[in-house]
Amino acid sequence: MKKITVLSTILAAMMLANAGSAMAESHLINKDVKLVKRDTKKVELRINQPNVGTLDVELKDKEGVIVYAGEVKGNENVTTQFNLNALPSGTYYLNCSNDGFWSSQELSIENGNVEINENSYKEVIIPQVESIGLNRFAVTTSNKNVADLGVAILNLAGEVVYDGYLSNANRFNLGHLASGEYVFEFTVADKIFKQYVKVK
Repeated sequence: MKKITVLSTILAAMMLANAGSAMAESHLINKDVKLVKRDTKKVELRINQPNVGTLDVELKDKEGVIVYAGEVKGNENVTTQFNLNALPSGTYYLNCSNDGFWSSQELSIENGNVEINENSYKEVIIPQVESIGLNRFAVTTSNKNVADLGVAILNLAGEVVYDGYLSNANRFNLGHLASGEYVFEFTVADKIFKQYVKVK
């Protein structure tokens, strides 16, 4: 695990400013969290859904070292600006998450200029687990640009009884397992979502 590092000079340089302004841009429709370039080394984080909620925000470098960590109180049309002047050249990832949501956007700084990789946006809304019969469960997902959403099923002792990946819809028959409570753990990058079920 990478050591979490928060550079004081970067913290001092990252000015956060919330505003309620919104601009109609058609390319925002498919992204609940969107990065927009505002200046040579400034970006604006926009939340485009009213139900996303408060988000933990982390900016990581390519090695996974956290160079900024904070919180954005999300709501539709809320914007937050980041001044990246103190960051050296390189590739970075802005990750936003809470108990029910995760997104990631790649950006790069080169020759004193920030560029946002528009095609790198990834998003996962917590998968839903629904009982469809005795000890049978259906899992539905709402992902954007994520093909490797992992799923593991564990008992309460932490023992893994299933490990694999999800497609858009999956069904699980847990009738062969001992009665009790189990947890579905859905993993994308370093984010884990949990949903609990009971086997009878």
